[in-house]
Amino acid sequence: MYLSNKGIINLLYFFIYMKKGLKFTKEQLKRLYLTEGLSLSHIGNEFGCEATNILYWLKKFNIKRRPAYRKKIHIPKDVLDDLYWNKGLRPREIAKKFSIKNEGTVRKKLKKYGIKRKTVSEALTTKFKAPFSGNLSEKAFLLGLRAGDFHTKWARKSVRVQTTTTHEAQIELLLISFEKYGETRKYLSRNSARADEWFIYTDLDSSFDFLLDKPQEIPSWIMENRGYFYNFLAAYCDCESNWHFAKNHENDWRFVFRLRTGDKKILEQIKNKFEEENLKPLFRLDVRKGIRPKWEKKFNVSIYNITLNRKADIFYLIDKMLPLSKHSEKIRKMNFILKHKYKKWDEIEPLLKKLKKEIKKEILTDSPS
Repeated sequence: MYLSNKGIINLLYFFIYMKKGLKFTKEQLKRLYLTEGLSLSHIGNEFGCEATNILYWLKKFNIKRRPAYRKKIHIPKDVLDDLYWNKGLRPREIAKKFSIKNEGTVRKKLKKYGIKRKTVSEALTTKFKAPFSGNLSEKAFLLGLRAGDFHTKWARKSVRVQTTTTHEAQIELLLISFEKYGETRKYLSRNSARADEWFIYTDLDSSFDFLLDKPQEIPSWIMENRGYFYNFLAAYCDCESNWHFAKNHENDWRFVFRLRTGDKKILEQIKNKFEEENLKPLFRLDVRKGIRPKWEKKFNVSIYNITLNRKADIFYLIDKMLPLSKHSEKIRKMNFILKHKYKKWDEIEPLLKKLKKEIKKEILTDSPS
């Protein structure tokens, strides 16, 4: 019997299959792999062997491997830049978002687009930051904070707003004021020269650069608008004002509003505005620069004082500031005045002691949760 060359080759393969115990021919493997597009593991399952065995026989039979299938993912440059820098996503998070298996693909795209890679410190910082809304009432309030206890500086292309305090209410003030714009961080600051206190800060978008310079006076656009003025004043008083309560005459009690700072120009503007509102503020020099009063530190600037004593003036001021204030201690004290304004001292005294005790408990002595 005459066998063609092809027949001889097939016969040889038959003996090889028998010797190796294979259950498929070259033609079968070629059809399953190239025509039907089955995977190596799928073919291996069909014939009871490993995928590595199938790979071996593909090479043995000179069956050309299929090209690896890669779905091309297009990420526009502006989208990638926004996700990486503004949203703070890491390459692996961006890869996951677009169903890309290898985060190295995202890194290659960053390089291709010429998008600057983050430094180690920047990469470890994943803070949320949103641009300022542009609302002028809110801007006036934030400038009031800046004129008060809050300090600002550039920090790695962010506007950092910060302060130190021992009171939980001050932490809440920063948190509430900026919660929709950035994340507030806090840690205990220990110093042998003074009492422990909390350092709190938030890093904001560069659109908050109007907070970088501390106001030396209230801007004219705020002074010319009643609503903007009281937004500024509420924030400034959240930082700087005090409410004082004391027994008056036989069984009456009095409450006093006091604003005491070294910002002479700002206090003069507030005094003038109060007088425009028909209030009767008392304005005076409290402590001259370089003098050390009893129980206080030596001041590097002269300290001035605005006081409101008349009940009608105080009720008027509370009516304007209470809806705008974000300082929980100041809010409780203003509500306390409104709630108990007609009571006598013997009724007020135990309630006042209770309020002071509650506030004292909030002075920070342990690590925040």
